[in-house]
Amino acid sequence: MKKCKGECFARKASDKPFFVNEKLFRSLKNGIMRFTALPLLLVMLAVSLVWASPGAGQNTLDKKVSASFNSTPLDAALKELSKKAGVRFVYNDQLLEKSQPVTASFREVTLKQVLTTLLPVNQVSIEVVDDKFIILKVKTVEHLAPITMNTAPAALLADTFTVKGIVKDKDGNPIPGVSIGVKKTGKGTSTDAQGRFVLKINTGETLDCSMVGYQPYTVQPTPGGPLQIVLESAVSNLEDVVIVGYGTTRKKDLTGAITTVKSDAIKNVPVTRVDQMLQGKAAGVQITSISGAPGTGTSIRIRGGNSINAGNEPLYVIDGLIGAGDRNLINPEDIESIQILKDASATAIYGARGANGVIIVTTKSGKSGEDKINVNVYNGWQQVPKYIDMMGASDYAKLANESSLDNGGPVLYNNPDSLGRGTDWQRAVSRVATMQNIALSAAGGKDNYHYFLSGNYLNQDGIVINSGFKRYQLRVNLDKDVKKNVKVGTILNIGRSEIKNNTVSLGGQAYDQSALAFNPASNIYNADGSFASKKPNDPQVYDNPVAQGTLPLNNTISNNIIGNVYVQWQLIPGLTFKSIFGTEMNFVKKNAYTPGTMPTRANANAGGLASAAARNTLMWLSENTLTYDKQLGKDHHISILGGTTYQTSTTDTLSAGGDKYSNDIFQYNNLGATDRTTYAIGSQYEQFTIISFLGRINYSYKEKYLFTLTGRSDGASRFAENHKYAFFPAAAVAWRMGDEPFIRNLNVFDNLKLRASYGYNGNQGIATYSSLPALSAKSGFIIGGKPILGYTQTQLPNPNLKWETTRQFDMGLEAGFLKGKISVEVDYYNKRTKDLLLSQQLATQTGFTSKVTNVGAVENKGIELLINTQNISHKNFSWETSFNISGNRSKVVDLGGVESFDMAGIDFGGYSTVSKLQVGQPVGTFWGATYYGVRKTNDVPKGAVDPNPNPKLGDPLYVDRNGDGKFGQEDLSVIGNGSPKFFGGIGNTFRYKNFSFNFYLQGTYGNDVMNLADDFYKTGDPLTNQYAMIKDRWSPANPNSNIPRVNSRNYIPSTMWVYNGSFLRLKSVNLGYTITGAQMHSNWINNLNVYVTATNLFLISNYPYFDPETNSYGTSSTLRGFDNTNYPQNRTYAIGVNLTL
Repeated sequence: MKKCKGECFARKASDKPFFVNEKLFRSLKNGIMRFTALPLLLVMLAVSLVWASPGAGQNTLDKKVSASFNSTPLDAALKELSKKAGVRFVYNDQLLEKSQPVTASFREVTLKQVLTTLLPVNQVSIEVVDDKFIILKVKTVEHLAPITMNTAPAALLADTFTVKGIVKDKDGNPIPGVSIGVKKTGKGTSTDAQGRFVLKINTGETLDCSMVGYQPYTVQPTPGGPLQIVLESAVSNLEDVVIVGYGTTRKKDLTGAITTVKSDAIKNVPVTRVDQMLQGKAAGVQITSISGAPGTGTSIRIRGGNSINAGNEPLYVIDGLIGAGDRNLINPEDIESIQILKDASATAIYGARGANGVIIVTTKSGKSGEDKINVNVYNGWQQVPKYIDMMGASDYAKLANESSLDNGGPVLYNNPDSLGRGTDWQRAVSRVATMQNIALSAAGGKDNYHYFLSGNYLNQDGIVINSGFKRYQLRVNLDKDVKKNVKVGTILNIGRSEIKNNTVSLGGQAYDQSALAFNPASNIYNADGSFASKKPNDPQVYDNPVAQGTLPLNNTISNNIIGNVYVQWQLIPGLTFKSIFGTEMNFVKKNAYTPGTMPTRANANAGGLASAAARNTLMWLSENTLTYDKQLGKDHHISILGGTTYQTSTTDTLSAGGDKYSNDIFQYNNLGATDRTTYAIGSQYEQFTIISFLGRINYSYKEKYLFTLTGRSDGASRFAENHKYAFFPAAAVAWRMGDEPFIRNLNVFDNLKLRASYGYNGNQGIATYSSLPALSAKSGFIIGGKPILGYTQTQLPNPNLKWETTRQFDMGLEAGFLKGKISVEVDYYNKRTKDLLLSQQLATQTGFTSKVTNVGAVENKGIELLINTQNISHKNFSWETSFNISGNRSKVVDLGGVESFDMAGIDFGGYSTVSKLQVGQPVGTFWGATYYGVRKTNDVPKGAVDPNPNPKLGDPLYVDRNGDGKFGQEDLSVIGNGSPKFFGGIGNTFRYKNFSFNFYLQGTYGNDVMNLADDFYKTGDPLTNQYAMIKDRWSPANPNSNIPRVNSRNYIPSTMWVYNGSFLRLKSVNLGYTITGAQMHSNWINNLNVYVTATNLFLISNYPYFDPETNSYGTSSTLRGFDNTNYPQNRTYAIGVNLTL
């Protein structure tokens, strides 16, 4: 064997040298010597700087190692290097399949030199992540067809010609070192550093293109312009790097339940918020749209709801900042990936805030290589997918006449049929709304620095008049290796949102205001063009829905700055210190104005009514962590994390209001111009702090047996003096069964892993001063004949108030088949939350109605299934499918000694409870009577009861549950539940040459919806307009109807209000065509993607109203599935262009 003149020699088993570069070896040796002579720097920046994002990691590749290999398989050589250098290699099976045993010896040379010696330097892309992973990185790609340029006729007739081409990945990155060979001839070449190649071939010959980590590609060139080739990835997703709390790991090394959603799965979809992007895409994660109003968010439940009063929304961690970020001001196109942490092992590192799951959002960063500019522009149109079938003017007039006569009154409308449909108020206050989005970004970098810059402008009009949302956003993500072992960086997002809140409701419980309720026989305008304010046969003045939606103003403006700076310092090999200082500043203004020209105010000569409020929040976070990552011998690997965090937040609010403006000039901008006797001023200040100590130990034996111990101790100012601190531990184990010989020899599984975890999390989501006594100002006291302001105690202290604690057990199985074409994940979980933060009802003699205390427990059990398949993977056509389904069952275990709590009710026609918490029942059940049918005879059927004190034929009857013949509380029971038994989604992606097509279906099964608006529109009472179904009401002429008679006043919550909420929705569809710069004969265009997309194209559901996916109680912990028919979701169509330069 020939010895190198430098510090190493290397040969393949075939004894053919494949890398010898004496000058490079000498240069590296001298560089290393100079580096080791440099003094170490003190980390004076470390107290206030951190965030560890993937970077170049040159200090890792500069580690010096000594090793010797003799006909050693490549995977064994890499494992040996992993132990010696204290790093972990990430690579794919194709790399091993194409490799040959290596024979080489190294003595005190850099790791980079070793890798470039063992591997074909032009065929392997090396990237370092977090200074502990070295990825032989392969990116997901797709093939684009070659293009033929115009050529001279002589060239077309030549026997030989020269082929020029370039090979790239799907992101437009050139791939160096691709082998380009002429089939059956032995001739060939390889691509240069820019991915280009030149080769002379004969007419009709075929080129084979191959490279480690990419699927082979074959093409038969013709004389003409340059070929544009995009290779397809062959990497296994087991090697994907997954972001976990305070670190990263490989997917195959995970011991916890974590779902990853990558940017490719959510691009080119016209949604405005990060949470909307996730709907239906993650097992165990139920995301419900609260409303279709622009700027409105969603409600998220990860593995069910754990709490009653303390909140069930997950914790967001955006670029390392815990709990930060206005989701309206995060541009979805800036997102690189989203990790959803679900089990205790994954979430325990977030301790007191991890009980409801954690969503980690990582934004994009620049990559070394070619600088890129991206422009994505789309224009869209939105519409109401479905209108509720309401009575027209003639039917309403007939109902009003019948009602009046039934009450002994006169005929109100002499000729109802002449009125026709009248005014369709739903369509009068809705519209086809436009939507524009412009997103720009620039990204790139070199070996020691990276940058990502972006800007976004979004303008979305609402489908209800006078509503809309605008966003202006800028982002700067930078990182730089300032020294061999020190990296610094910053992330900054500046955003502004402007929300025009709708001032009119389509539905809801507002009998004189909403579009559904208003008399369809009324007009929109008077003859002089002013807003009509009278209803037929009614002398009262009203504000009709169009006036309500046009004249008032209700605006919310948010200005948000979120950012952090960080330093990462490798103290010694394997030991890394990170420090972060982050902050969020949020400034919100909410202004409202009702002008004096509103018909009701003009009639009362009341003038204008204005209010203004400002809320300013400042949060800052300091985190310091140490990570030790080490390979111990041949079989042992350990990673230890320890750290501290300090986070504090202050919020101050100021509000003011005034009435009786003399004119409408000032609107809400000069409250001093209002009548001073109407002034209303308020202010509030709150501050909270949380201090934490955290740690995690990961240990693996032979990369088959994995163990994780996690713990976090949190101290929070929200809780009482006696219970400010708590510790939340978790443990997890995993067994990579697929690496066992008895499994591997079956030749069935590519991957088989069994994992289990058990641990505890907390919930501290209560008001800041809940444990302390509170005083409130109260007027009306008279002393010495003068009015004075006094104070009364309004809240009892609780010196023992503490965290809610959730313990969770999880067991999961991961399997892969057919060389990665099929992957399956199944999880079972069991959660129980105790010490619920409940507002416990108190005896009236205490002078207080309730006190926040720790009582009760709830339980959630469930199963999750995720399947990903590559159904077809051919040169010109591919088809991939992703499917997930989950089921959760909740139960109230204990309520502190009582059997039930009333959670919500309505007060129209008498107060009625609509939701209860009951021991032994699921969380969030509907409460009411069971509808029996219409009273059709004078005798009430057995088992039924008529609550009407003056019974009539046509009355609604209800089931007499206790058999006493009287209607009472004993006849009420559980009548439904808003939580689905199962929920999930399925997506399919097709690619054919330059075309791509994908669609995503989302749905639920087994959930109910209670429509609270039935209390108004399903009563047979013409106080409001009624559903069109009321036309089929019982009457002497229609005695077989099961819809109660006119004036039945069906105000009792019952199964009549409860509907099957199961649905299947075509959530999104996208059709795109991508053309490369070479195909357009352009040197400055990388690729151009033109696409058409749509959301909410169809909905399969038996729900008769706007949409079963709604919740009028917003993000309420327990009140789910209630519909007040306020603001429907929109259907969106968009056309866009995505250009990369």
